Amino acid sequence: MPVPIASRSDLERLSVALLQNGIPVPKPVRLLGVSLSSLQTSDEEEAQLGLRSEG
Repeated sequence: MPVPIASRSDLERLSVALLQNGIPVPKPVRLLGVSLSSLQTSDEEEAQLGLRSEG
């Protein structure tokens, strides 16, 4: 995603929207999962690398 997902409802809405394109599936499905990564709280800032000048 180009922007962070801020809430559970946003994640649920996005997950359902992604699945809509593949439903109905050709074979039965027992379980589908959604995983998250790069989690951070709203008060954390991403680390930014500084520039060094050689000279």
